[in-house]
Amino acid sequence: MKTGKILLPALLAVTLSSHAADGQGKKVVSSTVNPLVMIRLNDRITAMNHIVFEDGQNINRWDGFDCSTQKAVKLYWEMLDDKEAVVRRFYGDSYGRYAAPSPNSELNDVAASLCKSPGLKNASWVYIEKKSQYDTPILLDPASVIRAKDLLIAKIGFEYNEIQYDPPYDAPYDMKIEVHAYNCATNKDSVLAGLDMTPEGYVSDSLSGKAALRRAADFTNTPATAAAFKQLCAMSTPSAFKGEGAYVPQAKKKSVSSRLGPMLPDMSSNSPQWLAQFPLPAEIDKQAQQIVNPWATPRFKKMQWTLIWGSDEGVPMELDVQPNGLMLLLENYNVFKAQRLTLGNLGQLKGGISLDSSPSIISELHTNLRFPLHQGQKFTFDTALPAKGKDGDKTAINRRCEVTGSDEARQISSALSGRYWKVACEMQSGDKGEKQTLAWLADYNVFMPLTQWKDGAELPVTIKDLQITR
Repeated sequence: MKTGKILLPALLAVTLSSHAADGQGKKVVSSTVNPLVMIRLNDRITAMNHIVFEDGQNINRWDGFDCSTQKAVKLYWEMLDDKEAVVRRFYGDSYGRYAAPSPNSELNDVAASLCKSPGLKNASWVYIEKKSQYDTPILLDPASVIRAKDLLIAKIGFEYNEIQYDPPYDAPYDMKIEVHAYNCATNKDSVLAGLDMTPEGYVSDSLSGKAALRRAADFTNTPATAAAFKQLCAMSTPSAFKGEGAYVPQAKKKSVSSRLGPMLPDMSSNSPQWLAQFPLPAEIDKQAQQIVNPWATPRFKKMQWTLIWGSDEGVPMELDVQPNGLMLLLENYNVFKAQRLTLGNLGQLKGGISLDSSPSIISELHTNLRFPLHQGQKFTFDTALPAKGKDGDKTAINRRCEVTGSDEARQISSALSGRYWKVACEMQSGDKGEKQTLAWLADYNVFMPLTQWKDGAELPVTIKDLQITR
């Protein structure tokens, strides 16, 4: 048995335990680095630390170490239930969605030590078969094979010609690695872990422990792989396994798969591209544009601000005018983003969140809103989402609004000019009622919130750091 490969992660766990909470603020009961899923690929090391807190909570924390720079990065961490199923996963600040590794200077000293370790060399793949029934080469890393009596531990790799993305996190990979435990006496094989590897060489998604064992039926060996295991069992030195020769990496830079590329929406820079794939019903699109044009055509291109209400941290907002006069609002809640197509920043015609590949699109719009607004004007703005399933009900949001006064727009923000109409609204959706007060900025033709509803109360909001592009 190659004990050095087992002892190294044990020592690493001691080093990582002081950083294990990673902002959790709770006492760590145990911290264990799993030696079987440690891998060095393209001079980058990935390590998984299983942490148990005093309240019984379990998490897996995945860290990366770039040996070309001797710098550490955070990959992701996941909260587990008592069956080791993932309850929540965070890639940095991104909840439930892959995000690129972020610097982790606290572990740079660990990177320097790990990268010098003789027990953590780059995977040296050989072909089990150059083209399998899955139309991919199947690889094995002989140097990482561990033999403990009848048990054989081996890493099997599958290389892809394109960069593909795995749901539900949209995790990119161009290689998958399986960690196998093969019993040489019984010829029984178990997959202990499945790893998605990025082109850079880090783990982007994983299945390990009990969760991997529950998915045993998803893993099958080709005849050539089964034969390779038997050959390894018969060898006194498994590291001498040659297979079909040394692996030759693809020289051409890989492109993103057109068929298995990202599924979750790209909302960066408030791009309209994703939502544009899902058109509004033609009659609603026409109705919305007729309300806006020509009496309320926006008089700006873009607004950006931070919205603050109550004791909450501010939410960055970005509002972009579309060519048809409607407005696209992006709300950045840090762990996810929301994007909405609106009429003058009032209500939502269609929209979605960065964690979901399916948007919500209204099927009904009923309103007597007309511009320009005037003192005492009353209007309704009612929308409905279609029912989900045969037995579902449509989701309606009904607004009753009244123009109750006016004031100087600079009282909202010093960046604003002109005056605004104060609009008080009551909203009803099912048995839930809310109140909100809006400002119609006459110099810009856009609604901005003056209050928000939270915990049963209408709270004033603050518009901070407003920037306007005319």
